[in-house]
Amino acid sequence: MVENNINRVAPSCPLSEKDFDQLIKEYEIELRFVAYKYVRNWIIVDDIMQEVFIKIFLKWDSFEQRSSIKSWLYTVTINQCIDYFRSKTVKHTLLIDDLEKMEVLHTDPAAETEAIQQLDNKWLYHTVNSLPTQFKEPIILYYFKQYSYKEIGELLNETICVIKNRLFRGRRLLKELIFRQEMG
Repeated sequence: MVENNINRVAPSCPLSEKDFDQLIKEYEIELRFVAYKYVRNWIIVDDIMQEVFIKIFLKWDSFEQRSSIKSWLYTVTINQCIDYFRSKTVKHTLLIDDLEKMEVLHTDPAAETEAIQQLDNKWLYHTVNSLPTQFKEPIILYYFKQYSYKEIGELLNETICVIKNRLFRGRRLLKELIFRQEMG
């Protein structure tokens, strides 16, 4: 069993390649499923697992053996998933992709209706996109992706009260922008 072999290796010593390979063989599948439960995308899981294995190899000496190896590996994997969601790149990419899809939506095959819908979507896309990021993100997540306050809070690492406040202020800013554009 790998855990027994690995336990014989002192965490203060560097992890040998052989022990590291055994560790990966023993736990890789479990850790991949843990990561998938968080990110729900196998391609992203591959990237996360690369980071997890690098951290495990580099941080082996920080394993204090207060818990089992399995528990430590799960913690490293979960923390990497959380770091993935906290990254600004992920937030920006998810939101921009959704806005760009919104820009080209078509609901009615009639040419005139389609043109009007496309103009409305472009206008809405640009109006929402012109909001400051702190208001734009909650509006997109709540109204276009139908996330709950709690889900938005977890994704943006904010409390529910902060999310509600940003939605309120974002709607108010959006109304002001719409009013100015209609009057101008």
